[in-house]
Amino acid sequence: MPAMQGLAAPTMESELRALAWAALLTPACAAYARFASRRLRPGLPRLAALSPTFPVFVYLPCMFRSLHLRLFSTFFHTWLATNKLVLLALDLGPLHPSLPLLPFLLSAGLPIKVRLAHDHNLRQQQPASNNKQPPPPVAEFLRPCARSALLLCCLAAAYPYAAGWLPLYALHYLYCVQIFLTLDLVLSSAALAAAALLGGGAAMERQFSAPLAVASLGGFWGRQWNLMAVDLLRASAYDPVRARWGRDAGVLAAFLMSGILHELLYWYMTLRRPTGEMLLFFLSQAAFQIAERWARAAGLWRPPKPVAYLLVTAFMVVTISEMFFGPFVRAGTDVRLTEETRALVAMVWSAVKRLIRPSGVVSR
Repeated sequence: MPAMQGLAAPTMESELRALAWAALLTPACAAYARFASRRLRPGLPRLAALSPTFPVFVYLPCMFRSLHLRLFSTFFHTWLATNKLVLLALDLGPLHPSLPLLPFLLSAGLPIKVRLAHDHNLRQQQPASNNKQPPPPVAEFLRPCARSALLLCCLAAAYPYAAGWLPLYALHYLYCVQIFLTLDLVLSSAALAAAALLGGGAAMERQFSAPLAVASLGGFWGRQWNLMAVDLLRASAYDPVRARWGRDAGVLAAFLMSGILHELLYWYMTLRRPTGEMLLFFLSQAAFQIAERWARAAGLWRPPKPVAYLLVTAFMVVTISEMFFGPFVRAGTDVRLTEETRALVAMVWSAVKRLIRPSGVVSR
């Protein structure tokens, strides 16, 4: 399958330049947002003041040629940072003007949720006996980083042998595992860096909770997968719609917003007109999640756990394969991502060999 047209092959120089611009623009926009929000009341005045930052975050992914970096920039900047600033304008969190500068910048630019141990609001809500400073969560995020990196290496080593004979759905299940491990590695690494910078005065949440053990659609989307995105969708779509039209309407609104954001991701990754399949996928997940809850309430869906794992996992793999992966595969995104991964692995292995060559372990 040919690589996508319109996206030139990335070079180290161009990507480093784009990373440098992102590293400058993201904290600059976040610092301005904190400055403006501390001086304006929530609502339209604050939203108008923060609106000049939105085009910056929308444009940042376009600076990258690497699909991996474009993917994570879309998630970090266009999706999370923009949503966080809109919620900040409405005083809905997770950002708040009272946050000190460094935690505010890290929370705005990274997929993390920071809770300061000395936060005034936290002290008011909790008894004095519970206000001890938590230890730095370095170990909490170092373990998933190491685990995900090790498993990704094993998966990369096994993939060339498995790709030729595995059925399509089994291969796409491995894609799902790879996506989870990659996201967990990147998000845990971001949290690890933030934890090192903030020290023991902050606590952060993990972004995944056993997402490969899928026993129910509601549990997967609401309590297991990408919890940073879940929290933002809950605040920006689910809660306000549920308050007016009920729980099912709130679920549909949250999945509708997620579908629109994934259509935008498809455009960033392929530079092609969105097909609507991302939207269809997420709306179907919303419909089946609502149906699952209705069936549980009526006593029609109470299978044993092993059966639930098997059926729900099979449903997820089939729908993801047909509606989520399909547009990206037809656009050649999987080929391009594989090529980038191989180039990265080759570069890392070359660097490792140069480092250990003096020891005589490798000859060249």
